[in-house]
Amino acid sequence: MSLSADTCLLQAGAGRLIVGKSWEHWFLTDVKRAIRDYGMISSGDRVAVGVSGGKDSMSLLYVLAYLRDYSHLSFSLRAVYIDAGWGTVDCSPLESFCAANGVPLDTVSYPIARIIAEKGEKGACSLCAKLRAGLLNSRAKELGCNRVALGHHLDDVIETFFLNLLYAGIMKTFRPAVYLDRIGLHLIRPFSYLPEQRLDRLVARVNIPVLPPACPYAGRTRREDMKDMVRCITQRYPEFRTRFRSALENVSMNDLWRQRRGERSYVVDNSGERINGRVDYDRNHGGSDSGQGDR
Repeated sequence: MSLSADTCLLQAGAGRLIVGKSWEHWFLTDVKRAIRDYGMISSGDRVAVGVSGGKDSMSLLYVLAYLRDYSHLSFSLRAVYIDAGWGTVDCSPLESFCAANGVPLDTVSYPIARIIAEKGEKGACSLCAKLRAGLLNSRAKELGCNRVALGHHLDDVIETFFLNLLYAGIMKTFRPAVYLDRIGLHLIRPFSYLPEQRLDRLVARVNIPVLPPACPYAGRTRREDMKDMVRCITQRYPEFRTRFRSALENVSMNDLWRQRRGERSYVVDNSGERINGRVDYDRNHGGSDSGQGDR
């Protein structure tokens, strides 16, 4: 008998899961396809998952722990949490969740909040993302990991595209996987094919714990405007997210205009501020969740 998505998700102890075929079709298929398409994980890999306590990164930790235990993939997991100093945060749910899933948790404390306060709000999201990415990658290397996994999903991909298009005049978003040659790490985003609403449903049905956002800028950025726009488009064109994902893999290069990539360009941070320099989201993603955001 075929199980529905509602009945195939059964908890087997805190944070653990028993699944049926519907779970495989509803959720895991797209995750495994992204991992396969971009060669994200190989046998023997040591993966550090950037966790913020938000729904995206917690869901990623949960799914990767499941794949580690029940798929043909043979890899190890570590979780890395960046304490940015935004105030007192009760991390006990995160600690218990990691323990239940057999994932060691490392915490890195750094005064990001104080640094941003001293420099002012302009470009705060970009600076925070760069600092967190650097801290996460450095700790991953120290732990002997060769891959860093982030919780970005398909909605993040689309929103980043429109942020760059509308505020910088650039057609660009981040890639599902990229090798960071400066530090020798593979950056992977296994949820790149998944729309955000599936993560919302997963969190609700499996009761994944989520920490409240500590960042004072949460919900007050240009990315929220992009979320509203994507939501509005999808209401009129239900297949928009699927079509957008397909379009990213079907670019007609011959029909593009003459490129000006050799000239001065800008990158737009999460608040919509322009930052001088070339766009490179794969090294310093300017979105709202580089594994340590308000997810």
